[in-house]
Parts: sequence; structure tokens; C-alpha cells
Amino acid sequence: MSSIEFEGVRKVYDGDVVAVEDFDLEIEGGEFLTLVGPSGSGKSTLLRMVAGLEEITGGTISIGGERVNKLPPRHRDIAMVFQSYALYPHLSVRENMAFGLKRSTDLPDDEIYDRVEEAAELMGIPELLDDRPKQLSGGQQQRVATGRAIVRQPAVFLFDEPLSNLDAKLRKHMRTELQRIQQELETTAIYVTHDQEEAMTMSDRIAILNHGELQQVGTPREVYNRPRNLFVGQFIGSPSMNVFDIEYEPTDDGGRLVGDIDLPIDSERAERIEAAGFNRMKLGVRPEDISVSETRTEGTISAGVDIVEPLGARDLLYFDIGEDDGIVNEGIPDPDEEGEAAPDVEVEERKAFIEPEAIPQDTAEVFLDLNLDQAHLFDADSGLSLAYADERREVAPSA
Repeated sequence: MSSIEFEGVRKVYDGDVVAVEDFDLEIEGGEFLTLVGPSGSGKSTLLRMVAGLEEITGGTISIGGERVNKLPPRHRDIAMVFQSYALYPHLSVRENMAFGLKRSTDLPDDEIYDRVEEAAELMGIPELLDDRPKQLSGGQQQRVATGRAIVRQPAVFLFDEPLSNLDAKLRKHMRTELQRIQQELETTAIYVTHDQEEAMTMSDRIAILNHGELQQVGTPREVYNRPRNLFVGQFIGSPSMNVFDIEYEPTDDGGRLVGDIDLPIDSERAERIEAAGFNRMKLGVRPEDISVSETRTEGTISAGVDIVEPLGARDLLYFDIGEDDGIVNEGIPDPDEEGEAAPDVEVEERKAFIEPEAIPQDTAEVFLDLNLDQAHLFDADSGLSLAYADERREVAPSA
């Protein structure tokens, strides 16, 4: 099992277009790591640099302890699976799976075709070995492409959005298949996707990128429960995190969050906010951490009902708050007035999970109880989470 190490890796195009900036990461042997981020975040560029398909502007990439910056792709002991299956239409499945190995090694045909048979069994396609690609479904073609990589018995698998062309049901099935195969083979794997749900369900660890910079790396639970900054908080999780513009005001018995909402906070959290020097903030609350009622109680927030979306086991309530709903929103400047850039993550409608049919269809107003114990506070200027404020690390602006 080969480890992969990135040390200060940079990629610059045309002298001034920075695709990847100062990227540091160590991937353990046998680990399944996913690079996830929006379009243009640098994730595919990183993968192509590992493969040797892109030159490295600066820094070092090592595979199995060996520096590979100048090593040709064929000598890196990797196998890559693309979004495009890249199968030769005039060759059978058997010949397609054997093709790369025949060109890159001196192995006898008997050994090559033994490997093909083993890979076909592993992928569940032995009965397709004599078929041509045009006879196969999209899912079967993807299995062939993955089997072709397995035949190589590489030190590292590289997956570049391999499931993007499949329908939703087949995509979920293939996620499970790829996980199972990677675990059986115990081969180090880097998987690239823009789909955060795909990243969450498949990975040992996730590395989240934005504008070529590493925002956070951790297990799926770590990045979901303790996002380092606002970008990660909004990008990871479906439905996405609700975000409220707020300011902190000290009180005799703790403090208050005022702005989009008006809520008291305990003295411990107030002390942490003051120690961090946060004033203008973003409060992030996930849909599962909001309780919805038709009855006003102390500490609840009035909200207007937009729509209710039935999901089966739970419904998803879309709600609005603001001046039109009687909520005071003062002191938080409009980003346009400040001349700030738009957020990297598109702000979605605010949502909360509710029990099926808990809210009658004609309900216009509900009351929200936010679980502040599970909420996240981010500095409005830097995007840094209060949970990481003591580390004082620079993070890319996220809002």
C-alpha cells in the first residue's frame, strides 16, 4: 500500500492563473480520500498532477516515498478511471480490459488474461467478457472501465468523477461497488467529485477545496459536525446549512445574537465570542437542528411558510424570515453596499425537517426553535468558525 504526499504543491497557468495554491496533504496507504469542491476549485488539476498529466509549478508530490514530479505517467504505478469510459468499440470487453496491460508490461498473455478473469469476477461481469461496448449499458461500461484499472494492480487508483454519466439509482449502487472493491484490494485511492453527498458516503477522509486552496480535511463526520469555516459549513450537507446574519451584543447574564434573529446565549458562549473578537457573524443551523411548531413559546422565532416538500419518512419545510415577517434585521450591512464579492456557495432557501403532515397545508406562520448547542458561529469577515478561533489559522474568505 503506497502513501501519497503533497508538499507545497502549486499549479499556475499562463503565468498568473492560480489553479492550486500551497497544497499540503498526506494520504495514508490503503486510504480512500475524496477531493471535493465546486467547479474550478482545483480538484481535477491535483488529480492530473498526481497522474503526471499536468506539470507541477511548485512543490513536491511523492508516491510511496518516491518523488514523482518528473516521472513519466507510465512509471508512476497508477491506474485512472475517468468520467468518459474510453472503451475501444471494435474490441471485446476482454480485450479492452487487457489493452493497457499489454502495452505497458511484458507479461505473458496467459497471465494478463488470468488477471482479466479475476477482475471481471470482482466487478460481476464475467458473462460480458466476449461482448462489445455497444452491447453494454452505461453501468456495465463503467464496470469494464474500472475492471481495466484493477487489472493493472496499481499502487494507486485515481477516479475522476467516474459516476457522473450514470442515473441517480445506478450511481448510488456503483458507489457501494467502488467502496467494496477498494476495501478488498486495499489500494490507495483518490476520488474527485463535485458531489458532496458522494464524498460523504464513500470516503475515509474528505479534502474540501475552494479556489485552489485546501479548506479542511477530515472524516465525513468531522467536516459535517465541525466545519472549519463558512464555506465548508454550507458546502457539506444536504439540504445545506441555514445561515443567518447576526451581531453579538453583551448583556449582564451572557449575551444576545441580534439581526436576522434575536436570541439569548449563555455566558460561556458569550465569553468565547468576546475572546475571539467576533462581532458581525453568520449563524449556521442545519435543517435537522430546528424544531417547528404552530404555537409560539419563549425563545422561538416567527417564520412564514413557503412550501412543504414531502420526502417520505420526513417532510422538508421551506420558510422565510425577515422584515416582512416581523423580524427585526438591523445593523447588518448588505454585501452589495460594502462592495464585497458574492459568496462562493449559492445561498439556498431556508429549510427545516418536520414530521410528515405535521403542518397543515394552509398554515401561513410557524415558530422555530433553534438548537444552539448544535449551531455554528462564523466570523462574517474571515468565515472562520468560532470552534477553530483559538488556532488563529488564516482561512480563505467565505462570505
